[in-house]
Amino acid sequence: MREIGTEELKRIQIEILDDVAAFCQHHNLRYYLAYGTLLGAIRHKGYIPWDDDIDIHMPRPDYEKFLELYNSGSSANRAVSHELDNKYRAAFAKVYRKGTLVKEFHFKQDVFGVYIDIFPLDGYKDEKQAHQCGEIRRYMHVKNSIFTSSMTAMRKMRLTLTKAILLPVTLRSLQKRIKRIATQCSYDSSERVYSSYSRLAARETFPRSIFDSYKMVAFEGKEYRAPMDCDCYLRALYGNYMTLPPKEKQQSTHNSQAYYTD
Repeated sequence: MREIGTEELKRIQIEILDDVAAFCQHHNLRYYLAYGTLLGAIRHKGYIPWDDDIDIHMPRPDYEKFLELYNSGSSANRAVSHELDNKYRAAFAKVYRKGTLVKEFHFKQDVFGVYIDIFPLDGYKDEKQAHQCGEIRRYMHVKNSIFTSSMTAMRKMRLTLTKAILLPVTLRSLQKRIKRIATQCSYDSSERVYSSYSRLAARETFPRSIFDSYKMVAFEGKEYRAPMDCDCYLRALYGNYMTLPPKEKQQSTHNSQAYYTD
């Protein structure tokens, strides 16, 4: 296999984003740049300099329709989720490039290549619902985590104990449970919505109105959809988001390597 460098990785990710954006436009599906991708668009007009991934949100109805339709086309990419592949280990969906493979060194090997993440937005019922989703997402994170040489002894001990407690619980049951709880309220009839598959779901709640329309924002020389009120979204997640973090925190949190497989 041939390694994929950082700049090539980003080029592929943007090609995937272009394909997803065009697909959504054609099928009248809603999507929005999310998390650090939106922050990068607003603050840097592209990737955050020390970041190397792309995230988008889709309201639940659009998310489900997207997963139903996307793989029926002739794209060089493929959507994957636990609904589409029972070997898939994550909570939220990804769209990945065929003929590539990503090895993530902190997690058990999954079934995708170079990818972008798709996080559903769900109708918000109450803090208890969001807290439950966040807890289940953290359990999944533990189930998928592997021990690495860089871990401290204390962290290894905590991970060992939590894995032992969760041993009787299957990852598949957690995937089904989080979806069941997340989808209790209709997205389009809720005043507030939340990123239900986030480990911080209880904190990631927003007025639905900020997603009722969109605006185009620049990202790496192109334009993509963003929530109309980007400021409300970014302040909820990052506070004073235009201020750069300290130098020691300007580093990627991802630990993976991508490869071409053909």
